[in-house]
Parts: sequence; C-alpha cells; structure tokens
Amino acid sequence: MQILHCRYADPCTFCMNFRRYNLRTMEVALRSAVTRRRVAMTAATVGTLVSAFEGTVVTSAMPTIARDLGGMGAYAWVFSAFLITSTLAMLVCGKLADAFGRLPVFVGGMALFLAGSVLCGAATSFGALVLFRAIQGLGAGSVQPLSLTIGADLYRLDQRARVQAFTTAAWGIANVVGPVIGGLIVEHASWRWVFLVNVPVGAIAVGLLLLSYRDPPRSARGPMGAWGALLAGTATALVSFALSPNGLPTRAARLALPMAAVGAVVLLARQQLRTKAPLLPAALVREPAVRTGLASNAFIGGILYASAAYVPLWITAQGRGNAVAAGVTLVPLLAGWALGSGFSVRILVAHGMRPVQMGAFALAFAGSVCLAVVVAFALPTPWAFAAVGLLGFGLGPAASSSVLAPQSCVAWQHRGVVTSAVFAVRMLGGSIAVAALGALGQAGPEGARFVGIAVLALGGLVTAGALAPRFPLMDAHEAATPAE
Repeated sequence: MQILHCRYADPCTFCMNFRRYNLRTMEVALRSAVTRRRVAMTAATVGTLVSAFEGTVVTSAMPTIARDLGGMGAYAWVFSAFLITSTLAMLVCGKLADAFGRLPVFVGGMALFLAGSVLCGAATSFGALVLFRAIQGLGAGSVQPLSLTIGADLYRLDQRARVQAFTTAAWGIANVVGPVIGGLIVEHASWRWVFLVNVPVGAIAVGLLLLSYRDPPRSARGPMGAWGALLAGTATALVSFALSPNGLPTRAARLALPMAAVGAVVLLARQQLRTKAPLLPAALVREPAVRTGLASNAFIGGILYASAAYVPLWITAQGRGNAVAAGVTLVPLLAGWALGSGFSVRILVAHGMRPVQMGAFALAFAGSVCLAVVVAFALPTPWAFAAVGLLGFGLGPAASSSVLAPQSCVAWQHRGVVTSAVFAVRMLGGSIAVAALGALGQAGPEGARFVGIAVLALGGLVTAGALAPRFPLMDAHEAATPAE
C-alpha cells in the first residue's frame, strides 16, 4: 500500500494499491485533491466575505431602518450587539472546531448567520432587530477565524501567507464596498434586502465546502469548559458596554458598569487559572510565537479599527469628499495590507517572527506619523492616501505573521483555538482603541486621535522587540496531527 500525501488537509492521504491503480490514476487523484483544496479555500473565503460585508453594509441603511422601526434612541445597539456576540463566538468557536472539526462548526456558524439575516430582514420592531443582529454576530464570529484555520490546514507555511493575503483582500473589499452597496440597496429597494442578500451567497459557500472539504479523524474530546465560555461572554459584553455607556439612563448605572466589567474580568482570570479546561491552555500561551501573536494583535486591532473609523470621518468632516470618497480612502490601506502580507512570508520562514514584526510595526509607525502630520497641517488628500498606504503596508506583514507563526508552532488539535484567540484579541483591541480615541478626540483637537494611532504603532514595535522569538519558524503542518 502506497501512502500519498495530497496536501489537501494535514493528515489527508490517498491510499493507492499499486495492484489496482497505475501512475496515471494516482496523478488524476492528486489533481482532484488540488482542485478540492482550491474550492474549499474559495468557499471559506466567501464565508468571510459575507460575514465581513454584513458588518459594514448596515451602516448606510441604519438611518432608514431607525426611522421605519422607531429606534433612534437605541441606534448604537444594532452595532454593539453584532460586535459583542462576534467576539464571544471567536472566543469559543476555535475550541469547538478543534474538538468537533472545522466543517461542522463552520456550517453551524454560517447557519446561525443566515438565520439571523433572514430574521433581521423580517424584523418588525427595533428590539427584535437588535436581538437578531446578536444572532448574526454569533455566526459571523464563528466563520471569520475558521476561514484562516481551514487555510492553515490546507496549505504549507510558505503558501499560507499568499492565501491569507487573498482572504484579507476579500475581507477588506467587503468592508469598503459594504456601505456603498447598502446605500444603493436602500435607495433602489427595501432596506430588508440589506440582510436578505447574504442568504444565497452564504448558502453557496456552505454547499461548496461540504463538497470539497473533509475533516481528518480526531482524538477523544476532553472537557469543553462551558463555564469559562459563559464568563468570557459576560466579561466581553460588560467591557464593551463600559466603553460606550452613553445609552444608560442614570449616572449611577454609568459608574457601576465599569466596576462590574472589572469584576467580571477578574472572575474570568481566576476561573481560567484554576480550571482544567481553559479557553486557551497555559502551555500554548507559554509558546513565544503564540504570546507574541496575542500581544501584537491587540495593537493591530487598535490601529486597524481606529484608522477605519476616524480616517473616513476626517475626510467627510473636512469637506474633502462624500461617504463614497471616504470609503475609498481606506483602499490604499487594504492594498498595502495585501501587498505586504504577500512578500513577508519569505522573511518569516527564513528569519523568524522577530524581524517581520519589528520591520512591519516600524513601517506602520512611519505611516501613522505621516498621517498625523497630514491631519495636523491639513495637507492635500493625496498625501493622506500615501500615508494610509504606508500604514497598511506595515500592518499587513504584522497581522499575517501574528497569525501564521502561532498556527505553525502548535499541533492541529490546538490550531483552531489559537487562531480564534488571536482574532478575538484583535477585535477587543479595536473596540478599546476606537472608544478611547473617540473620547480623546472629543476632549482635545481632532489630530489627537491620529497621534494616538501612532502611539499604538510604537507600542506594537516595542512589544515585538520584547516578545517576538528570534529563531526561524519550523513548519508543523504535517506534525502532531490526530490521524498520525
């Protein structure tokens, strides 16, 4: 019996008996495996695109929705519900994917997302819409990190950054064109189609993945740590609410909420230190690449989401363009992100995580300083485009290496939980940075927000220098998988 590794998934093999199959038959089988791999990665990327699209498409439709359903007083809750449940899903879906397989968790997450989309499209009250957006967020938070986890299963380390650049580009395009398409839908059709348009595309992604991807066999499952997941969700919700307490009715409630958030975080930390089934095992956190990836993504999320929130706002506030032009301002950031991610993999494989992280954050710091100068001196818009492009060119390698390196340093059965933890930290970092810099901009000059972005980039540079491992990466793609 001849075992041929098809690289379709870590332990996936074709068992070819030479007495039944000739060389041509085996070549056909291997070509089929390559095709299935591409289809599976495309399906996962489409899932990411749909979930990312829904995160921003609603922004341009919300004024119309609020007028129709009468919910102007709870306007922000539509966004907060999606963000909170997305973060919660990211915290737990990786553990579920490692225990039950990528495919059932991805399909379940997409089913939740599509069910939430249908319910949002049929909502008759604003309170129902907020609830249904929370269901959508649970699905979106499950789908997004699993796409990169599936990519890590399908591709070697030297191929993975190019695939991740493609996935990131799709995610960026969805975020940029979302508000534009949402405005067109509201203008020419009912706002309900903003949600319903996701259903056929998501269903196609699920169908393609079911046809092309297969999970390898898994070892026996241990305890899932449901209590830790519940505490993590509660802490995430309270921290998010504490960062945006303006909707609370009384001053006492606004003061009590931060205290409750701190208490929930402390309780979660104590529970995770004592439990036998933590959300992220301590042995993984002790791995230098994992520790660096988690710390770096807090800064990456802060820089990314703050830039996405305040650069378009500055463009429109200065009268330099309409909402469409403001969205276009982020195109150089995303283009630089994809370009930087593509070339950084060679440095990552040959020289390790440290030079990539430090060089990337140095470029991001230079871009953020240039952006702060553009804002402070009101330089022409093309200079802002150039600064944002340089910022993205630095963020791309930083983000790619902070995902690829942890994935490559852990075994298959931990890859899902590590990827999800990295994404959850990125989203939490973004939430905190957007709230903090928003308050800073209200209390001081507009340029203070962009100085804050530069400070975040400097913090990432210092963190990378202190934590990033110096040794070259060893690809664990075929090592320590359940089937072996």
